[in-house]
Amino acid sequence: MDEKHFEELWEQEERQGLQRRLQQEYPAWQQRRRMRRTALASVAVVLVAGFSVFNFHFSTPKSYDSVTCNRNGIAEGHWAAEASRILTIETL
Repeated sequence: MDEKHFEELWEQEERQGLQRRLQQEYPAWQQRRRMRRTALASVAVVLVAGFSVFNFHFSTPKSYDSVTCNRNGIAEGHWAAEASRILTIETL
């Protein structure tokens, strides 16, 4: 047996060993990958839900008892809406 043939056989056995190892470990790797994806998706959903609830809590309309303005002839609802718009723009 010459050295070249020996090297080819050695590489072939090495490849087959690696192939068997990969075939055995693939299901476990795939399961870990699925679990990581599920965990990441769950965290993303929780973050989005938390952010939405947090924003909803602060964006609920608050009723005003009265609005005082030194300009006559403009409805109180206009000033309440304008104040709400200004405050919303500044918080964004």
